[in-house]
Parts: sequence; structure tokens; C-alpha cells
Amino acid sequence: MTTSTTTTTNTKQPPRKPEEDTNVVETIQSLIVAFALAMGVRSFVTEGFVIPTGSMAPTLMGAHVRLTSEQTGYTYPADTGPANDEVRMLGPNYRNFPRDLNDPMLSNTERIGVIGNSEIVMQERSGDRVLVMKYLYAFQEPQRWDVVVFKQPPDPCSAAENYIKRLVGLPNEQILLLDGDVFTAPLGADRSKFAIQRKPEHVQRAVWQEVHNSDYEPIDPSGVAKAWGRPWPGVPWETEGFDLGARGTARAWRHDDGAKPASLTWRWDAMPINDFAPYNTWRNIPTQLRYSVSDVRVCAAIEADDPAKLATQYTLETRKRAMVFAIADGKASIRIERAKEGPSDAVQVLSEKSVEFDAPSKGAALDVEFWHVDQRLSMWVNGREVVALDYGFESLEERLLASFNGRSLEDYLRQPSFQQPTPPKLAMSFKGSALTLHRVRVDRDLYYRPANLDPSERSQPLQNGEPISGLAFATDFKKPAELKADQFMMCGDNSACSKDSRLWGRPSPVVKAIFGEDAPFIVPRPLLLGKAWCVYFPAPIEPMAGLPKLLPDFGQLRFIR
Repeated sequence: MTTSTTTTTNTKQPPRKPEEDTNVVETIQSLIVAFALAMGVRSFVTEGFVIPTGSMAPTLMGAHVRLTSEQTGYTYPADTGPANDEVRMLGPNYRNFPRDLNDPMLSNTERIGVIGNSEIVMQERSGDRVLVMKYLYAFQEPQRWDVVVFKQPPDPCSAAENYIKRLVGLPNEQILLLDGDVFTAPLGADRSKFAIQRKPEHVQRAVWQEVHNSDYEPIDPSGVAKAWGRPWPGVPWETEGFDLGARGTARAWRHDDGAKPASLTWRWDAMPINDFAPYNTWRNIPTQLRYSVSDVRVCAAIEADDPAKLATQYTLETRKRAMVFAIADGKASIRIERAKEGPSDAVQVLSEKSVEFDAPSKGAALDVEFWHVDQRLSMWVNGREVVALDYGFESLEERLLASFNGRSLEDYLRQPSFQQPTPPKLAMSFKGSALTLHRVRVDRDLYYRPANLDPSERSQPLQNGEPISGLAFATDFKKPAELKADQFMMCGDNSACSKDSRLWGRPSPVVKAIFGEDAPFIVPRPLLLGKAWCVYFPAPIEPMAGLPKLLPDFGQLRFIR
């Protein structure tokens, strides 16, 4: 203690001014080093990009508004491009032009209200901001289903030079988009070598798109009837043995008599399962050009009074097959049967698989998911895959004729982009126990559309060379696309509103001159900038009413799958 006092008393303190000068200099030096490191990271490791359009929606969103239905409380993003384009092209008189509001949980076509262009513009949020791992592909090969940022080949020097899409085609392969799915074969192989490309689970979970959810039934059906000019037809399931409440709007569906069976059958007339995306609600996409989708997921939380006695079965009829999922008698099973042409036809089982399954304890909900996607069937219980079964077809022709049931190959080839796939049939049945259903939900997969090329200068600039007509790239059944070494194919998740590899046409003269690539539609390897890996600054929101939209929507922070 004495030593400490003596030291403190006798030590001469250094002058303050030089110390302050030193701190200022060191601070400036630190800032310079930090800035240099940040720029180095930006240049060589990762860089941020803003999503300008909705071609990857709803995986990634461009400029949009979030709409909330007063009828159900359902919230969804919608593209603001049509409203902005109208005001810009036609003048300020169109700022108050009304646009229909829909509730996707009730109908994709019926109006529940209107909103003006000016209100849309005022509520607009900018696009998501994403981080991209630059030069990743210098150390590892690009993987199918990666979300990639690249220089667009038709015009790599324009204001919209950077595109972001999902990688669907790899070098040295043939590729064909058929009924929304991706089929590939090695270069030079015959048609018998084509195989479907399946998405990994983490990608598939990210791209399911909601069709209906029982948590969003109308609060007041009379309000729906008033807006539509006709009564609300009820949930899009034909129900037998379930109590949906006095007005048919209950979120929990109760079946009290376990001695009798109960069932749900999907009502296609009430809600088609097609590739319509609520994000495109103001895009002019005719209903006849909304393609039926058979790759669907059906989910439900089943709370059985006597789980050990409950038998549950889900049946999906599509592609001339009946896909049967069942949980009963201590087993979870999947069976594929050939579709019957008449009621007297015998059942023909093509494939089946089953596993042991322990029923949950009384009072515990059974969260089940029945997947049919990319020619794969799988059953998930409480987030875990319990049984799965892959299936295939003998040829591409068989898959086509199964998807477009009742038509010949010649019928399809006349106008492929106007052919509607045969709609699927969905049904669930329950017996052996009283039960309550919660969160009944139907989702659909991505659907890569067929299309016809637009030879106009707006779509294929004249400076790139002679425009190309005919079917879109990789959608010609008779002539699959070919990708040579270091060539890739990119498609947007929002296929109905994505200008991607299917539609580009010829590359820019700059691309031809620098990279020696004169191949239409493809992305050469040197134009790849990197893999998008997270949304670090989701479309910002107002921190308070009336303030600028500066605060990121933290609930939308996410990794990109």
C-alpha cells in the first residue's frame, strides 16, 4: 500500500496533448486498415446485391408491397412493377387507377377489394438485399439448384447487368423441361438415358408455395359474399364426417364418431392447384395459361382420441397412377397403383414400401406431411422422413402421355405451351378413432413453364444477331437443349414472370468477342459472379408510421436455399 502511494505521488505524468495526438493518429490508421479490409472482403470474398425484380419470388423478392386480407388475415407479397409501369408510361392520371385485391386463400380470381396505383407506390418496399460468395466457383464446381448471381449474356453492360436465378442445367448434358420438372442426360446419349433431377430436402422445403391453409378461413363469410356477389362456397375440401363450425369457418376440424369414417376430397372447382403465384396478382397471366401442378405436399396435424386405433390414408391420383400413403396397424406405408380405367378393374400394384411406426401417445398431435415431388413419394412425421419411394417411367414419351392423359404425342406437339397437364385428385380418409385436424395445408412445387420465343427487338436485341423463333430453350420435346463444357442454364423460381435461359436468345457481341461464346440461351462460366447465400437486409419497413422505410424486416432474415 505504501509502495503504491509513493509510486503514484512521485511518477511524473506525461503531457496530455501528445497522447491525444497519438490516439487520433492511431484511430485514423485503424479506420484506414478497417476500410481496406472491408473493401478487400467486398472485392474478393462477399458482396451485397439488391434484388430488382420478382423473377425469383417468393424465394427472393424485388420491389413489392405486403398485402393483408381483411377476410382471413392472410399476408402475402405482391409485385409493384405493373403499377409503376402504368404510372410511368401513361402519366400521373393513372396514379389512382384501381387494381383488384385478391385473397389467395379464398380464390385467385375473385375480387375482395381494390387498391389504387398511388397507394401501391406509397406502400412499396425495395427488393431484398443478398450477400453473394464471390469466387466460390474458383474452388468448387457450381451445383444444380444453387441460386447464382451472374452477368446476363444478352446485355452484360446494361444497368441491369447482374441477374440472379437458380441453376438448373450443368455442363456436358442434355436438358429438357417437361411438365414443370427437369430431365437430363449426358451429351450424345439417346433418349432412354434421360432421368429426372430431384431437389435436395433443404431446397425443396424452401421452394414449396402455399395453395391453401386452413388457418386462414374467412372471419365473416357474409363479407366474402358481399365482395364476390355470391355466397362463399366453403373450404376447398369436400368434407364428410367433420364439423367445421356453424359457418364452416372453424380452424380446427372435428370428427366425433370414431366408429364411422371421415374424409376430405379436394375441390378443384373451388381452388385449382396450378402455378399461379400470389406475387403476380397484378400481372396479366390468363387463367388458361396457368398450368396444373401435380407435385404437391399435403400437411395436417392429427390429434386422435385413440392414436393406436387410428388409420389414416392419403391418395393422390396423377400421371395414370394412384399414390397411396397410409398410417395404420403400426406401419407407415407408400404404395403406387396403376390408375383404374373403370370401377371393375383389378388393382395393379406397381411398387410399395412400408416401415414400422409407433403411434403417438394420447393427446399428442401427429404432424404429417405427404410429399409427391420430382417423381418421389415421401412421408414425414413430426419433421422426420419415415418412408420414401422413388418411381420412374420407361421413357420420356410415357411420362408425357401420363402427364397429359388422354392426348397423343401428336396432340401435345402441335402447341406444347398451350397444353394443360391433367389435374391431380387429392383425398384423405380417417377411421378407427375420433380426431381433430389442425393446420390442413396444400403446397405446390416450382413449375418451369414451356413458352414460345418472342423474336421482337424488345426481347431479342437486334445487335445480338438474327432473332430466334420457336419453342423456348429446353422445352422442345423433340429436341432437348444441349449444354457444352463450361455452359450453364438458369431459371427463375417465378417461372411465369422470369426472363431466363429459356427466353434470352443470342448473347451480346461483347460476350462473343471476349469469351468466344456464340451459344444462345446459356451462361458461360466466366460470367458467373458467385453463389447467393443469405438475405442480410430484407425489404425494409417503416419503423413508425410516416417515417421512411429504413428498418430491415428482421423476421425475413434467412439463408438462401
